[in-house]
Amino acid sequence: MVKKNTGKPKVLCAISFNVHDSSVSFAIEEKVVLVLEAERIFREKKKVCSKSEMEHLIKYGLTYLQIQLDDVEYWAMTTLQNPYLTTEDVFEQNSITPREPYWKRVEILGKHRDVLIVNHHLSHAATYLLSEFENAIIITCDGGGDYNEHLKYGECFAAFYGDGISIKRIPKINQSNAITAKFYGACSFFLYNQIQKEGKMMALASYGTSSPSVYEKLKSVQPELGTLAYNESVEILKSLFPKIYGRKVSASDKDITTFAASTQKLFSDYRIKDIAHIINTANEKSKNLVTAGGASLNLDSNSEILKNFPKMNHFIAPCCDDTGQSLGAICILISQILKKRPSAKLPYLGTGKNEFEYNDDAINNALSILLNDGVAIIHNGKSEVGPRALGNRSFIARPDKIEVKEKLSEGIKQRENYRPVAPVVLQDKVHDYFVGTDFSPFMLYKYEVKETAKEKIKGAIHCDGSARVQTVDRANNKFLYDLIKAFGNQTGIYMLLNTSLNLKGNPISNTIEDSLEIYSKIETPKCLVFDGKVIKLNNN
Repeated sequence: MVKKNTGKPKVLCAISFNVHDSSVSFAIEEKVVLVLEAERIFREKKKVCSKSEMEHLIKYGLTYLQIQLDDVEYWAMTTLQNPYLTTEDVFEQNSITPREPYWKRVEILGKHRDVLIVNHHLSHAATYLLSEFENAIIITCDGGGDYNEHLKYGECFAAFYGDGISIKRIPKINQSNAITAKFYGACSFFLYNQIQKEGKMMALASYGTSSPSVYEKLKSVQPELGTLAYNESVEILKSLFPKIYGRKVSASDKDITTFAASTQKLFSDYRIKDIAHIINTANEKSKNLVTAGGASLNLDSNSEILKNFPKMNHFIAPCCDDTGQSLGAICILISQILKKRPSAKLPYLGTGKNEFEYNDDAINNALSILLNDGVAIIHNGKSEVGPRALGNRSFIARPDKIEVKEKLSEGIKQRENYRPVAPVVLQDKVHDYFVGTDFSPFMLYKYEVKETAKEKIKGAIHCDGSARVQTVDRANNKFLYDLIKAFGNQTGIYMLLNTSLNLKGNPISNTIEDSLEIYSKIETPKCLVFDGKVIKLNNN
């Protein structure tokens, strides 16, 4: 595809429908400037857009960026559940292999446009382009991916090699025995009778111990659970575990926690085996490993992968799941059109100011709330992409008191009592408290808490003595860094608790109006920080 040089900066847009988590991304030249997650705009968790809703989301982004529709010179879209595409548009003819990126004429917002079509797993793999790696083995794993209705085939696992701006599929990878997130999702659906409860089951698994007999039963049906619809998988699991089906999920139920722990161990064991097989058999070699897809939100398996491949450098994007699909597609578009790697300030690619000022008064006022066992509501700058708040749309609290953690997690957010709240720690202090990797800016790894720190940070510790750590340095989030440092100077603990800024059933706050509503609904000492200024404060 060739276009005339207009002399203006090139504007690019990518859209992604998906089964859930629809999104739109925009770039100016090679710089990604905005990622809009539909759930944040429409205020509906896991929102999937219709055609008209997607057009509304595109218009929202154009208005936000003060860009005209005709300024968008290049377009891309992903394949999964895309109403503009047929099955033949997604897969090679008479094949289960998704098509490589190609151009298709599509009508968007009343005009036919040339659109680059990017398959689902390549969009996941494209997060490699946002890493610092010159090359990498890229492994994607999720619960669905592109689906061939005629062949009843859904790609849940794929492998690629990234070299500069090029990403090529590693051919002849045997997927038949590979673990997928669909297996994990089937097991969580069996326990909760709801989809997308994998995160809850991961937290629950820490309360149990893997059982050899349960492990072997799950292993015997793992290939089936990785391909069947959830309602069919439930019937298989009911036959194997009839006593636990339909029981209320509780951390005190040994049978349920054993099932969860066995599922987690099997999933982690197979992930390591699958990755080792690809690394050892692929013709392309690299010391760098990128993982993507929904499976890469599983902190326990991520940490096991890190331990088992210690000589490799690792990268996982904060939006490694389907929230990052349009971002991946625009990365592919940039690499094809501009012949450059994209640039993006991860994770802060949502709406909000690029820069904001703050002073000691803001830090001190927020600190006074934290020291009074209250909650600081942080609504600063650009929002994070992906499912986890990382300091710009966050509830922040002190980590040294169990009752504060319970008030925040179980009281304000109404989460189950077995779910942990993540500590956010100064990067240069992480090893004062934890055993684990040096960096975890996107809260994607599990750490062991040091014995010497356990009494100091009780609210941050999960039942198994671990923590889901986020590290922060001043270059990436000055306000959060300075707030933690101020708390540390007062208490000797250079850490705070961080959880996403939303109430039960709602997506993460997008606008200041969303955050003001949250502020009005909680009863505790509290403050609301908006772009570095404390605009609401109640210390009673």
